[in-house]
Amino acid sequence: MPDQIDDIELRSEEVQEILTQAPNWMIRWGSALFLGLIILLLAISWFLEYPDIIPSQAIITTQVPPQKERAKNTGRFSAILVDDNQEVVKDQPLAIIENTANYQDIYTLKAALDTISLQGESFYFPYTDIPELSLGNIETNYALFVNSYVLYELNREFQPFSNRAIANRTSISQTRNRLENMKAQREINKEEMRLAKIDLDRDQKFLDNGVIAPSEFERTRIGFLQAERNFKSIDAQISQLVEGVSVAQSTAKGTEIDGAREERTLLNGVIQSLNVLKASIKDWELNFALTSKLDGKVSFLNFWSENQTVNAGDVVFTIIPKDGSEYVAKLKTPAQNSGKIKLGQEVIIRLENYPDTEFGTLDGKIEKISVIADEDGMYAIDVSLPDTLITTFDKEIDFQQEMRGTGDIVTEDLRLIERFFYQLRNVFKR
Repeated sequence: MPDQIDDIELRSEEVQEILTQAPNWMIRWGSALFLGLIILLLAISWFLEYPDIIPSQAIITTQVPPQKERAKNTGRFSAILVDDNQEVVKDQPLAIIENTANYQDIYTLKAALDTISLQGESFYFPYTDIPELSLGNIETNYALFVNSYVLYELNREFQPFSNRAIANRTSISQTRNRLENMKAQREINKEEMRLAKIDLDRDQKFLDNGVIAPSEFERTRIGFLQAERNFKSIDAQISQLVEGVSVAQSTAKGTEIDGAREERTLLNGVIQSLNVLKASIKDWELNFALTSKLDGKVSFLNFWSENQTVNAGDVVFTIIPKDGSEYVAKLKTPAQNSGKIKLGQEVIIRLENYPDTEFGTLDGKIEKISVIADEDGMYAIDVSLPDTLITTFDKEIDFQQEMRGTGDIVTEDLRLIERFFYQLRNVFKR
């Protein structure tokens, strides 16, 4: 019995030695296998790459977005001028909110004002052909414009400054004629004075030689003095006439300048009052008229009728632009990972009313990215879409304005090993 126990203990030590010391071949092959697995994983992580997906909210529309026409004031509709789904053109009135003016009179006046075209320094407005208008708050500005235009037309018709200029020119002409006559008379008086001087010199010699009496010489001298006085008088009159012509010319020039200034002042007054009137009509349209800003089709967002009340800010109509505009997806993208977004990246769009499991998805390309985020921290991104909305399941989507869905932005591919090292670097930085 003791011999068996010793034998068991001996064998147990041998077994224990075998178990505690692994064979060399197992260590070598095990290490090689482990190293191979590490290299294989690194190789796989190097070649395996995939992008990040940035989810966004998407709305499908066109390059020319639909117009949402809102009521600017609270009030009742005095007129609804279009029907649902009616074709409309740019600047066409759609509805009128109740106000103190007659909208037909407003548009009559606007059409008349649109016919005015400035032609050089004048224009024409047929105010006498326009019937009495009910313009509400615009009445005062219209009256000021008509009054300015009447003054301008009266000045152009009667031309008071032109008549003064004509009178001045006539006066100048007459004065010049008198001046020429005076110059001719001066020559005559000059000759008379020369002859009187000859007589005076001759009688002076006769007086010195005692041929004539002193009284006769005095009469000759008086004749010479009269001729000299007449000559100087003519010179004075000529000087006055020359001055008169100069003054008349200055007056005529001043009258001409005053006339041009008055006409320019009146014309500027008419133009200014016209601009004020047009601005008041524009203000009226902004406050009380709902107008199409583009060519397209009008869509009612409610069942509207005359005398129905609408609140300020309510969307009354939507104007859908005509076909031919390119399709575009408007994305709202959160700021997270937005630095990875670049132009030209692919966007996968899933529409709410077209399940992607049945219809597939739409593919687009990023063509515009907003520089800053909005107040909600979202970036606006424009995504171009094909001319025909064909899904990945080769199904055509019937376009409807502002179809909603989601847009997944596919960023650049990143290797798995790079993602691992980025995470590892963040761990060490912490």
